[in-house]
Amino acid sequence: MKTFTGGCQCGAVRYEVDGPLHFSAICHCPSCRKSAGAPMVGWVMFEQARLRCDRKGVTGFASSDGVMRSFCATCGTSLFFEADYLPGLVDITAESLDAPYPEVLPQAQIWTAHETESVKALAGMARFEALPPQS
Repeated sequence: MKTFTGGCQCGAVRYEVDGPLHFSAICHCPSCRKSAGAPMVGWVMFEQARLRCDRKGVTGFASSDGVMRSFCATCGTSLFFEADYLPGLVDITAESLDAPYPEVLPQAQIWTAHETESVKALAGMARFEALPPQS
């Protein structure tokens, strides 16, 4: 069983989690988008009991009834999503993992009814491997 490590951007919060991976998805719901300040959020779901984290540097926000979103109290990195309707499970932001790929590629997109116009336009946008040319 593979052990994944991860943490926040500033390094104040570190965690470990081991499989099995229950589900992985890109979420387009308004609550996830707002909490991350992003057009979509990648999540990986594991059993809560398999997550090891000293939560001293973590702060939580009840984003809706029965839902707790956890962030680094120092840098604000979104880390965990725990909900009463998912007993015993925890969603971890995929990009907070140190090396998520290829093991945790998204299996699905969820809440696509809320997909933003910016996400819909991605396929037709110009692509640059770094910053675009400056004039």
